[in-house]
Parts: sequence; C-alpha cells; structure tokens
Amino acid sequence: MKQKIRQIINDMRQQPLVGTVTFIATVLSIFLFMVVVITSRVKVVPFSPESCRDRLLIGQYIHVKDEKGNDSSGSMSTLTAQKLYDGLKGVECVSYSQYLETMTAAGIEGKYFNAYCRPTDAEFFKVFDHKLIAGRYYTQEEADASLPVVVINERTARKAFGTVDCLGREISLNHKKYNVVGVVSDHSFLATTACGDVFIAFGGDKEGLFGGTTAALLVEEGVDFDSVRKQVKARYAILDTELRPEGKKTVYHEAPFDQATVSGGLRGSNTTPDTTSDSYVRYTLYAILLLVPAINLSSLLHSRMRKRISEIGVRRAFGCTRLRVITDIIWENFLITLVGGIVGVALGITFALTYSGLYEDMETYGSGITPDIGSVINFGTILIAVGVCFILNLISASLPAWQASRLNPVEAINAK
Repeated sequence: MKQKIRQIINDMRQQPLVGTVTFIATVLSIFLFMVVVITSRVKVVPFSPESCRDRLLIGQYIHVKDEKGNDSSGSMSTLTAQKLYDGLKGVECVSYSQYLETMTAAGIEGKYFNAYCRPTDAEFFKVFDHKLIAGRYYTQEEADASLPVVVINERTARKAFGTVDCLGREISLNHKKYNVVGVVSDHSFLATTACGDVFIAFGGDKEGLFGGTTAALLVEEGVDFDSVRKQVKARYAILDTELRPEGKKTVYHEAPFDQATVSGGLRGSNTTPDTTSDSYVRYTLYAILLLVPAINLSSLLHSRMRKRISEIGVRRAFGCTRLRVITDIIWENFLITLVGGIVGVALGITFALTYSGLYEDMETYGSGITPDIGSVINFGTILIAVGVCFILNLISASLPAWQASRLNPVEAINAK
C-alpha cells in the first residue's frame, strides 16, 4: 500500500498539471453527484418530525366523475377523508390536517410578521414527532371544538414574544386571538406534511365532498401498504353507493401514497401517480452525472499513462502479467478517486447544509431553512458515495488500463 501511495505521489509530481486537473475533476464530479443525491434523498429518508416516513401513507385527493363524464377533483373534506381512512386494519393512528396557510401574526403589540399555519387535529402530534420544549399539545376535545388554542415553534415564539417562555400568552393570527398552550422545536420545512410555524386546533370541515384535508396514516410495524390500499379501495366502493343518487362515481388512483410517491410521483388530483417514469428520469440523470466525468477522467488517465510507457514496458519485461498491470492501474486510480471523493462528499454535505436556496423547488417555506443533518449524513448517503467512487473509477480507468496492458514490452521501453 505504501509503495502504491508513493507511486501516486511521484506520478502527480512528475505531471503536476494533469494530476491537479484529475483530482479537481474528481472532486467536482463527486460533489455534483452528491448534491443531486442529497436533494433526492431528503425527500424520502426519515427525519424529525417525519421520522415515521417508512410507515407513513398520505391521502390527499378525491376524484369524481358524473354521468356526462365531467371531472371534479381536488383535496378532500374531513368528512370524506374520515369515510375513507377511519378505522382501517393495520393502521396505528390517523391524523387529519389542512394545508399550510400564510397568516399575519402578532404577539407583542405592533410587531407583525408572516407565519405558516396548519390547522390539525390532536392525533397530528402522535403521527409526527414534533419535539415539545414547553407546555403541551392541544387535546382532541379542544380540536373537535375548534377552540382558539395553538402550538407554535421556537422561531415564532421569539418573533412574537422575544422568548420561548410564552405559555398562556395570546398570539394574533389574521387578527384573531389564540392562546399558546405549547412550544415545539424548530424543524426543517422539507418535512412538507408535518411542517408549520403555528399549529391550530381544528375539528375539520364536516360538510361536502371537497375541502382542504390531508389524511396521514401511521401504519403498524410489519403491515404491508397494499393491504391498507385494498381496504381503502373497498371504502371507495361504499362511497360510490352514496354518490349514485347524484349520478356520480369516484375514480380510484391507488391512494393512499407512500413518501416516495408523494415526493416525486404525484402529478395532480385526477391522475394515477407514475413513479416508474420518475425513477427512469432520476436514474438517467445519475448515469449522465457518472458517464460524462468518467469519460473526461479516462482521457486524463490515458495522458498520465503515456508518460509511464517505459515504466510499464520494464515491468512487463520482468514478468509482470497483463492482469497485474490492469489491477495496479485501477487500484492506483481508485485511491485518487477515493481521496477526491471524500473531499467531494464533504463539500456536497457542507453545501447541502448551508445553502437553503438548493431546496427552493422542494416546497420549502421562508428563508434560511436547511435539512436536518441526520437526513444528509447517514449510512445510505455514505454507501452511495463509496459506490459512486468505485463505479467512477472502474469506468474511467478500465480502458486506459487495458490499453496499457496490451503494450509490447520492447516498444514500450523504447518509447519516448
């Protein structure tokens, strides 16, 4: 190992420009790949307050057709959501919440600011693990009665009152007074189903077919998602019997959806999600991000090998096999790739944790919001990084190594 490291260092010294460009190109290619991977993974990996993502199913929309073929689709009312998702076997808990709404908030008189507010039931805090740092969550009785009580996050508490010690104080939301009963820790708004500055006790919209309700289902450990979907599909059939006198019928789109589908496969309220095409696009992008830099690195390695033709010829003349030449070159190139990969991954993670603008297309709200560090630095990300380094090395080094192994020893020794 030490001999190979010395060989790499000596090679870099003899060709400083080519060696430096090779290293920088490796760093940049790994960096770019990791940024793309991280922004994809934070949509699906579990992290607080959505630590339950691997057991989470989301029901958002209802699609109805009448006898003339006219479509009506959109978010459900709480009444509709309860008909479809209440009391399912294998589901530990169900929460019904509304979409985020921007409201004008004020605590200390004259200090107004915008806050992202989400009306929810009390079960919301059983499905999602918001960390309570003061007070309590509101009860289901308070939510059912839509009493004016709220749970706020730290940054809202500081904006409104200058401190998180604000239990029992009143906060104004769109000029309506609410009593603060709890304060939760700040969190990344990449948790798009659970995020919010203010959570308002809400009993739901109990009339009509459509509304603004999202159902979040926490599935029991070991329960297959498809078994839950089969029950929901049967509920759709029951709902059809209720709608038949109105000449309407539901269209089932394989709801409820897992986190991967919610983050990438939903294309509207009246279509069935197509996660396959989304996966094709993602993997095609990964392939391009690997192949393009690999081709460039292969050219740079070929240039470095031309400077070592005589050395390779001498080794071949003293009995070094072609396989040994190939493996040595691939191994040497892998060490460079690995070091460059470590630097590239470090830069990618740093960039992901500090540049909030990277997530502007991921339904984030406000500014300065970055993902939880646990969603970026985890075993999956590290495994992908090592795998990318290995694949990039194989693609970029295989052809130059094979060409070097095919050199005629006599011609190689005499080459200039």
